[in-house]
Amino acid sequence: MRNDAFDALVIGAGVNGLSALYHLARLGVSRLGLVERFSIGHERGSSHGAARITRSAYTAPEYVRLMQWVHAEEWPRLEKDAGARLVHPNPGLFAGAPCEGFNSYIRAVEQEGVDVEVVTPDEARRLYPQFKLEGVERVLLDRTAGIVAASETMESLARLARVNGVRIFENTVVHGLDPGAEPVAVETSAGVLEAECLVVAAGAWAGQLLPFLKPRLQVVRQTVGYFVPPDNIDDYRPGRFPVCMYMGEEENDVFYGMPEFGRTGVKLARHVRYGRDDDPDDPPDSVAQYRIDDLHRFMAMLFSARGWTLAGAEHCLYTVSPNEDFIIDHHPQNPRIAIGAGFSGHGFKFAPLSGRLLAELAWEGKFSIPEAEMARRLFSLPDPLTT
Repeated sequence: MRNDAFDALVIGAGVNGLSALYHLARLGVSRLGLVERFSIGHERGSSHGAARITRSAYTAPEYVRLMQWVHAEEWPRLEKDAGARLVHPNPGLFAGAPCEGFNSYIRAVEQEGVDVEVVTPDEARRLYPQFKLEGVERVLLDRTAGIVAASETMESLARLARVNGVRIFENTVVHGLDPGAEPVAVETSAGVLEAECLVVAAGAWAGQLLPFLKPRLQVVRQTVGYFVPPDNIDDYRPGRFPVCMYMGEEENDVFYGMPEFGRTGVKLARHVRYGRDDDPDDPPDSVAQYRIDDLHRFMAMLFSARGWTLAGAEHCLYTVSPNEDFIIDHHPQNPRIAIGAGFSGHGFKFAPLSGRLLAELAWEGKFSIPEAEMARRLFSLPDPLTT
């Protein structure tokens, strides 16, 4: 058997690429390959770190609906196959200034009838006295929310890939691909690889690999801080401290946080969506102090405690689409190539589903889940699309 020919090849070993491999194996695909620019589990992209938030509170009903499928079907299946607990239920507190953006969250969860309740700031403070909630009129309590054990998820998916016999090319750069070749040809630093079908899940490098995507994607480097409170740390652990988000009136005035989980400190970050286009190949040497100061200002507004200390910080990359909608679609020149891009900082919680959709598009040509087909308009590339 040729060692450069595959039934299915995946570019990118982030959470979506690894999830696509997991589902390709579930579909019965035998000759599987994975190409990763760095090593699996690296910290240069979007899938590293100890934890992520999962929730039902969303601005669009389609995402609210799909989260119910992810929570009920996809995460439990992955946990069973991995033999590991990956999602830890933990209530969510989502607060916002009186603005249209936050009102859209309320409308979407009310339309879908999920277990999310609108309460006053006073009611929220009674439940969680750690919060001050200045300038907030209404709060969403999301009882479906939780913490995703991100590092364990990545380790589990990588382990399943090896168990399923995936041939892995680490530290291998993809220089280009020929979508018109039969089979698809992928030029890499390890040579030309051929595949009957291909999944491109290249994260911040998607625009480099597929130039027609570049005008539709921004790479935005995020700064994540981990902070220790001056009082009892037990009050900021799962079960006593919710996953949380604040949405202000300005474009990038969105922050999120979660309990101490997997490493020292409460995780906090500003969700920066627009305003710059960072180079994924030119990471900064250190975390800028002004970004840490920005997070301290947010804590002073939202939290009751004073005197938080920094325990650590890191960067991650968002690859942001114009409307923050995922791109899960066929390559415009070849239906055997599935593209996953633009997960915009909220894709990890969906990964067991988005990986399934990418696998199905590449191998079977269509989604098998009606709820996903109903959301197809959100995920599709514009048509026509110039290459």
